[in-house]
Order: sequence, then structure tokens, then C-alpha cells
Amino acid sequence: MILTKWLNKSLRTKMLTMFVFLTIIPLIVVSLISYQKYSNIILEREYNLADIKTVHLTREIDLLFQDFYRFTEISRLEITKNFLVNDQHTTAESNEIQEVFDFYRSSYLAGNHIFDLQIMNTEGKTISDQRGIYHRGEVAKKLLKESWQNTPKRKIELVKKNGFPALDIIKPIFNNDNSHIGWIQITIDTSAITDIINNNLLGDNSGYTILSSNNTILFQSKNLKDISPDFNSESLFELESGNLITENSFYNFNTSQLTNFKIVGVADLDEINKNTAEIKTLILITVISSISFVIGLYFFISNKLILPIRLLRDKMQQASQGDLYAKVNPHGEDEVATLGDSFNRMIIKIRTLMDRSVEEQKKLKAAEFRSMQAQINPHFLYNTLDTIVWMAESKEHKQVIEITKALSQFCRVSLSKGKDWISIEEEVSHIASYLFIQKIRYEDILDVSLEINKDIYSFQIIKLLLQPIIENAIYHGIKNKRGKGFLRIKGNFDSNNMIYFEIIDNGIGMTEDRLTYLKEQLRKGEVLDDAKSGFGLVNVQQRLKLYYGESFGLKVNSWYKSGTRVSITIPRRR
Repeated sequence: MILTKWLNKSLRTKMLTMFVFLTIIPLIVVSLISYQKYSNIILEREYNLADIKTVHLTREIDLLFQDFYRFTEISRLEITKNFLVNDQHTTAESNEIQEVFDFYRSSYLAGNHIFDLQIMNTEGKTISDQRGIYHRGEVAKKLLKESWQNTPKRKIELVKKNGFPALDIIKPIFNNDNSHIGWIQITIDTSAITDIINNNLLGDNSGYTILSSNNTILFQSKNLKDISPDFNSESLFELESGNLITENSFYNFNTSQLTNFKIVGVADLDEINKNTAEIKTLILITVISSISFVIGLYFFISNKLILPIRLLRDKMQQASQGDLYAKVNPHGEDEVATLGDSFNRMIIKIRTLMDRSVEEQKKLKAAEFRSMQAQINPHFLYNTLDTIVWMAESKEHKQVIEITKALSQFCRVSLSKGKDWISIEEEVSHIASYLFIQKIRYEDILDVSLEINKDIYSFQIIKLLLQPIIENAIYHGIKNKRGKGFLRIKGNFDSNNMIYFEIIDNGIGMTEDRLTYLKEQLRKGEVLDDAKSGFGLVNVQQRLKLYYGESFGLKVNSWYKSGTRVSITIPRRR
């Protein structure tokens, strides 16, 4: 369901899907299969080659030790046994054994790798081809603690010879009556073995390790000195030979039947896999080139066929969201270009009609406001004239003259030759006249304070902006409270370099519900059907938004039985 919805989204998506399924996916699948098969062939060949090398290395080491073991034949000679069982010996006897040593050294190539040949009886009497006859009692005691009876086995251990690594082959010697009479010890230069394993490497980062029967490393290729196996080597002794693959390495092992050594070949998997790098690179280049070609072909076709349609669609979406300045730049003379021209003409006509409609609405709104002002001014005029008549009847001629002058000034500013904009000085004069008249009418309950910065006098303001707010404060705030009311009117610059006014009274104020209700009227810009007041404030709110913009308006705060504060902020205008 989601896939169908996605495919139906656009023509470009459908074309991209077609290209992917018909070209890219089959190409990738074929490439992966080819690479996998080739890799398997390469790896199988490398593993088989490693098996062959390990078997070959095992045979080389066995041949070398066969030569070493031939030197143990000296222990079966009668002259050797006589030397071991007799406490005394002659010079001729010693020379004869030395000649046997020299004969074996010259007869076998392995003799070049032997440091020393020694024959020792159970008491420690020893003859060496390097040192002659001497006594090794402590060594004999140590060897006697091991069980050599009725066994032809040899012991092979790694030792130091003059500070260099060496290998000792120790074999017990038995008399004709099968009694243990001594040992023959062959000390071998280990370079003979290390040369073999260093000349039979599996790779640059690969080599061989030779383990003894007790799982001790005897020899190791020079390039494996700092490499630790990432497996438990004890598991190798469960099998005679085989392969083991870990996360990083390939291990191939075989067991020498002659020495019981475990020859372990260690190969870096990355090095084994390097033979697949060429085919992998070739396949990767082929796939990337093919995909690049397909993508280039797709974008070429897309730009020629689909892009103009998408551009036209985007412009239509902009227009539908209210952007009537969206314009298509058609190229060519095809059907899409014709649609683009028609769209541009349609947008121009819509914009013209919209501008005309907005202008008519502004004129209509201004006419409505003038009508509202015409309704407000007569209402105040009637009350003032009633006050003048009452004062004339009371023979208060001086006050009649003053209130008549104030009414004249009030009407002059209200008319202002039909202008909608007047200076702030004129607006202040207008509210001063209005307040003078109201103080005469409510002299016992009204006290007024005007705090206007004269620096703002030269700026323009919509006429009759402040008078409705002041009138609202008097009639709905101060008039409804007990005692004398106080009205404070402030005007100055704010921190944003705007002009602000505040009308503050200490009247009855509004409850929280009533304040919320009034704010809702101001937000909607209309007097609700069941509202008993708020007409003047809504009128001011509408005019503020019409002449200054939607970001401007009244801010009303009120506290029940404490008073009300109304704030207005307007931009500077000359």
C-alpha cells in the first residue's frame, strides 16, 4: 500500500523506479554472484596451497631430525657402552669415541648444525666432542629422576648455548641386559630449523610456528614475533592436521610423526584475499560506471521531459499558497511551454483582481470607520450641549464660554478637513479638550494627569485614536467606582525607538472572565452579539491593524476593583 502510494507520487519517481529495477539491481546482483564465486575459487586455491606448503615444511623438518637422530646410533656401539659402564677409561678409548664423533659429523650434513655431542653415564662421567672427558654429576642426578627404564623415547627441549638458542635431544642408553647406563645428548643450532621456516613463508604477513608436544612455542617465523594467535592453541592438539579460520587469520596445521611437533601455518586473511582485489576492483569499476551511465541517462531524460512539468507544478503550488508573484520561465514551444505562458497570464490577471479587491476593501473599511466616528462624535456632542444648556440656565456664563471653546477645539480636530492623519500634538490637543469637558461634567469624581513627551508631537497619528480609549476608561471604569477617580495618560519613545501611549485608570477594573471576553473581541476585531461594551476599543483595534499592520494593536490589562491599563505602540511617521 505504501509502495503503491509512493510510486503514484510523481512521474520522476516512476521513471527512477523503472531504471533501478531494469538496470541497476540486475547489474548489482550479477556482479555480487560473480565476485562471490571467484572469491571462493581463490580462497580454495590458497587454502590448498597452504596445506601443501605445511606438509612440505613438515617433511623438511622430519628429514633434518632424521639426520640428527642418526647420531643417536653412537649409543649402540660397544665402545660407547664400555665407556659408560667402566669407571676407568684410557686415552685410546677416548680418542676412538672422538673419532666416531668426527665420522658422524662428516657423514651427515646435519653435523654442521650440531654444537656438541655428549655421552654421559648415570654417575655423571661425560665425554664431549667439544670439551673431552669431564664430570656432570648434578645433571646426571637430575636426569635420573625421570623415568627412562624400558623406553627408547627421546626428550627434546629448548636451551641456551653460549647465549644463543639451542635444542637438546636427549636419549637414554641401555646395556645389553636392558639396564639403564647413561644418555646421549645432541645440542643443535636452532638456526637450522628457523632457516627452514623463514624460507617457507605463506606471505608477507604470514609464517609458521612450531609447537612442542606440551603446547610450548619452540620456533617462530621472524614476521610472526609480534603476532599473538587469536584462538586457543590447545585445540590444535585434538587433531593431527587441518585448517582453522578466525576473524583475522587462517591457520593450517600438521603434526610431525617423528618429533610430535605441531607445525602451524599462520596466514593473514587480508593477505589471502588480496588476490581477489583485482577482480573486485574490476567489478566495482564496471558497476559504478554502469550506474553512473544509467543515472546520467535518467537525469537527461528527466530534465528534458519531467523537469519542466515539475517546475510548472511547483509554481502552481506557490500560487495556491498565496504567492501571486510566482512565474514560469518556459523554454521552447512544446505543450509544457504553452501551459507555462497560460499560467503566467492567469497569475497576472488574478493579481490585478486581488489588488483591486484589496484597495476597494480598504476604501470600504475606511468609510466604515468614518461612519463609526460620525456615530461617536454626535453622541458626545449631544451630552456636551446638554451640559452647556444646564450651565446657561444656572447663569454660569464663564464656564459656558470655556466649555464652548473646548467643544469648538474638539470639533475642529475631529473634522480636520476630512484628513485621517494628524500630528500627535493635535491629537493631544483633542483629548485635552475632551478631558476639559469631561472634568466639568464629572468634577467631583475625575482627576486627570497628562504626561506626554513633547518630542513626539511632530510625528503623525491616526486621528481620534486615543479619545475612544479615554472615554472607555471614564464611562466603564471610573464612573462605576466609589470615590474620586484618577486618569493618567502617558506618551513617549520606547526602547525599540517606537512611540507608545498608556491610558491608566484606577476605576472598577474588570474580572478575569470579562477581561478574557474583551481580548477575544479584540482578537476577532468585532463586537460580539451579546457584548454590552467594547465598541470603542474594537474600533481602535481595527484602525490600528488597517493603517499600521497586523503586528500592531491594543494591549489591555485589568485588575478587578483596582483599575485598567491600555497600551498602544505605533511606528514613527512624519
